[in-house]
Amino acid sequence: MKKILLSLSMIALVAAVIAGATGAFFSDTETSTGNTFTAGAIDLGVDNHSYYNGVLNEGTTWRVDYDLSDEVPRQFFNFLDLKPGDWGEDTISLHVNNNDSYLCADVTLTSNNDNSSTEPELDESGEVLEDANNSWDGELANGIKWYWWADDGDNVFESDETLLSGSGQAMPNATDTFSSTVALADSQTNVWGTPGPLPGDSVRYVAKAWCFGEGDLGDYAQDGGNQQSGPDNRPVLCNGSQVNNITQTDGLTMDIAFRAVQSRNNTSFVCSTPTNLPLED
Repeated sequence: MKKILLSLSMIALVAAVIAGATGAFFSDTETSTGNTFTAGAIDLGVDNHSYYNGVLNEGTTWRVDYDLSDEVPRQFFNFLDLKPGDWGEDTISLHVNNNDSYLCADVTLTSNNDNSSTEPELDESGEVLEDANNSWDGELANGIKWYWWADDGDNVFESDETLLSGSGQAMPNATDTFSSTVALADSQTNVWGTPGPLPGDSVRYVAKAWCFGEGDLGDYAQDGGNQQSGPDNRPVLCNGSQVNNITQTDGLTMDIAFRAVQSRNNTSFVCSTPTNLPLED
């Protein structure tokens, strides 16, 4: 019996030695910590430098804003006593933060109302008072010509700059909301150069001018982006002599939106009018 117990003890000792030897093999562990995914971002900032009849208009001028909210109204125009021959010009800076992005501009006519009808307007239109003063019954939208171009930041259309498609036209006298989209930079277009997106952390300028009548942007020579020689010195020429009384008291409202859309993994994107227009990006 003692021999049997001694043999079992020796077996247990050998097993313990073998187990210890197994734990002594060479080994190594490498650990990568803090692995992270963080979504990128695109933030579009807009600022505006606005002239009305050749004078800087503070009410429609603002520094770069990344949140065009109604709390601080940012309007490209807010002119309430137009006369034939009036004109305006805005140079809009578009700041694309973080990532390469496509850019689209969406212009939506949201009202075109008759408001009230003066005697001269009724005489011109042939309407009677009970038929006038209807919503979406105004003529002002068709009386204002619009011009867009890629600018160098000096608020003046110059000889080496090109008007964008649709410039020199009026908005139609629509009977309901009307939208139009301008491709600034997408897979097929770039108004500042080679088709494709804008680089992240870049700034580009797009200008618009309007004329209540027949407009002429002037044949101004390129001056290297001299911001001291703007529309106060080199104005838009606007002839209102052909405007008649039919537009008296009429009013229109518009929304102007700029959209920034990621370009990476989105190589075939083209600007098109969205169903619901955002205020900003």
